[in-house]
Amino acid sequence: MMPPPNAEQTERIDLLRSGSVVSSFAGAFGSALRETRLTAMLGYVIALEPKRFCDAFGFLGTPLSVGLETHHASDRSDILIKTTAGLGVVEAKVSAEDPFRQAMKYPAKWRVLLTEYTATGKQKRLRGVKYLRWRALVGPLQELKKSTNSQARFVSQDLLRYLGEHAVIETNKPVEIYAREINDEKSLKLFLQGQMYGCHYQKSRRMAEAHYFAPHFGQRIARRHPGVQVGISYIARIERVEVRETWKELLQITQEIKDKHWLNSHMDLLQPLHRDWVWPRKRSFLFLSKPRLVFNPPVLKENLHLGAGFLGKLFFSFDELFEGWGC
Repeated sequence: MMPPPNAEQTERIDLLRSGSVVSSFAGAFGSALRETRLTAMLGYVIALEPKRFCDAFGFLGTPLSVGLETHHASDRSDILIKTTAGLGVVEAKVSAEDPFRQAMKYPAKWRVLLTEYTATGKQKRLRGVKYLRWRALVGPLQELKKSTNSQARFVSQDLLRYLGEHAVIETNKPVEIYAREINDEKSLKLFLQGQMYGCHYQKSRRMAEAHYFAPHFGQRIARRHPGVQVGISYIARIERVEVRETWKELLQITQEIKDKHWLNSHMDLLQPLHRDWVWPRKRSFLFLSKPRLVFNPPVLKENLHLGAGFLGKLFFSFDELFEGWGC
């Protein structure tokens, strides 16, 4: 009679939930992405390696305790960290929602807002408030691979896997290209000559993840400019995405990124935005590298299966554009 196989000899088999393969421990509790599940895992690994995360969050003092869903007078905080110097709150959102108001409900010295929301310049300067994207945790979590604590190694890697499965952090399939319609004079000049693009603010995590911007030129602008053809022809790398509400804030961030000389010499590209747009209003601004002519002839939206109307789909891979170009 053959002896039973030991643990090392036992073959691993798939775990299924509702017919789908589960690839992470967190995924065994359900396929949906839940903030409570994420914050529970994050709180657990913080408790195992508190100093590492307090440093990343900017919480001073020696860590004393970590609390999950702590009850306060008006609500429950996601993660509450107590140190010898005070209390720090971590409020998490997996969307592009701004958790600032929620975090302000809790008595704390420091507040970390873990979200894909893009903070405005004013919000970034708030004392005791720190906006972080989930990708900012990738470094600390990956460092825990070397931890002597086996629990920290397991939970950190499982959390990274879970975040990757749900596209909360960048995986092997990142968002490559963000595309928008350009059909007016000021936006065309701002893109080609100023290497910038502005639009109404949208709560979009994918926009923050995109690496390149590709404008789709419409019929109206193509008729006015003989050198411009209808479709997607230019691509520019996205260097920074900033959210601003006022004209003054736009000028300040443009000077910070481009420098004062550039701002003064290119004011004619920005003034039409001041004249034609309603201010104050929250908008997203893309600061770009030099636009490159990639597709000649351009990629037509009909070849991207979007029809002939307004550009509906905003995110593409290079493969999708090249496939449309080859039609």
